[in-house]
Order: sequence, then C-alpha cells, then structure tokens
Amino acid sequence: MELERSVDISRRQSQEHMCRITDLQEELRHRDRHISDLDSEVQHLHENINALTKELEFKGKEVLRIRSESNQQMRLHEQDLNKRLEKELDVMTADHLREKNIMRADFNKTNELLKEINAALQVSLEEMEEKYLQRESKAEDIQMITELKAMLTERDQVIKKLIEDNKFYQLELVNRETNFNKVFNSSPTVGVINPLTKQKKKNDKSPTNRFVSVPNLSALESGGVGNGHPNRLDPIPNSPVHDIEFNSSKPLPQPVPAKEPKTFLRYQ
Repeated sequence: MELERSVDISRRQSQEHMCRITDLQEELRHRDRHISDLDSEVQHLHENINALTKELEFKGKEVLRIRSESNQQMRLHEQDLNKRLEKELDVMTADHLREKNIMRADFNKTNELLKEINAALQVSLEEMEEKYLQRESKAEDIQMITELKAMLTERDQVIKKLIEDNKFYQLELVNRETNFNKVFNSSPTVGVINPLTKQKKKNDKSPTNRFVSVPNLSALESGGVGNGHPNRLDPIPNSPVHDIEFNSSKPLPQPVPAKEPKTFLRYQ
C-alpha cells in the first residue's frame, strides 16, 4: 500500500511535471514568437532609422543648398540695392548741387539789389539830413532864442551890478573902519555912564568919576584881529582892496538902488 501510494504520488507528480513542462514549452514557444516579432520589429526600426538617416542627410544637403542659394540671392539683391542707392544718391547730390548753385545765384542777386537799395537810401538819408540842417528856422524858435538872449543879457547885467555893489560895500566897510580908527584912535577906551553916582556940585572940587572903565577894546577885539591890523575886521576872502589907502576927505559915491531882477529861465 505504501508502494502503491508512493507510485501514485510519483505518477501524480510526473503528470504534474508533464503538465508543467507542456506549459513551459508553450510559454517558450510564445516567447520565441515574441522574440521573433521583436527581431522583425527591430529590423524594421533599423530600416526606418536608415531611411530616416538617409532622408535627414538628403534634407541637410537640401537645406545647405537652399541656404547657399538664398545667400547668393541675398548678395545679388544687396548688390542691386547698393547700385540703386548709389544711383539715387548721385541723382540727389546732383540735384542738391544744382539747387545750391541756384540759391547762391539768387542770394548774390538779392545781395546786389540790397546793396543798391542801401546806397540809394544812404543818398536819400544824406539829402534829407542836408535839407534838415539847411531848413529855415521857425518864427517861434527865433522869438524864443531872442527872448532867451535878452534874458541872458539882463541876467549878466544884474550879476555885474551885484558884483559892483559888493565891491562898493567892501570899500565902504574898509573906509569906515579907517575913519573910525583915525577918530577914536587905534586902541580906544570904552566906558559907560553910571547913573547911581552922585552929581558933582559946583563948589565941590573933589572929582567924582561917573565913568567906569571897561576892558580895552583892543583886548575884546583881539580874537578877531587881522594880520598887521589889530583893530580891523577880518578881511573878506579873495578881496585884495583892504590894503589900499583911501582918501577919507573925498566922500564915496552913493550906491544906486538895484532894480528888481526879472524872472528868467533856469538851465540845468
């Protein structure tokens, strides 16, 4: 029984092993097919890669060719544009020079015309200035000039009269001072009467002096003495007539009263 049981177990295990072997073989075939499929796919991918590589190389060559052609066309177009721009620039330069010459000629003509007009205006201005300088004087201007001259003459006469009166008074002052010194001496004694003293009787022989002496006049006037003349007044500035000897016996002419000066214009 044990043997049969072990045989059954071994048979059962062998069946299981066979089943597993079958399964593994089936799986192996399936994997082989998958591997063959993958190989075929890899080969197809390699073929595609080769085709794409060839196409990429072709496209690269095409791009290089197109780029070289485009660069060549751009160079040609640039050369054409440069030539066109040079032609246009030459034309514009020629037009500018022509316009510049025309404007210069117009400017020269205008300048000459302005010089002629300026010369004519200068001649006209000189003629007008000559006419203005040689114009006749107006009556009111002549009258005003005459009045002004008369006023100036009258003013000069008034000034001359004032100068003469001033000299006369200066001479009169010096003359009176000289006469005063001759009458009262050069150093007179000044006194005053004292009314409070008693009067002297006829029989009274005692002297009663009603006069009170005061300081000498020369001492009082010592502050205003002049050089060489202790009792004279200070000389008038710029007047050289004080040192002239005057004749006291001959009276001086009396001053003529001055007329009232008329009103005249003041010139600033």
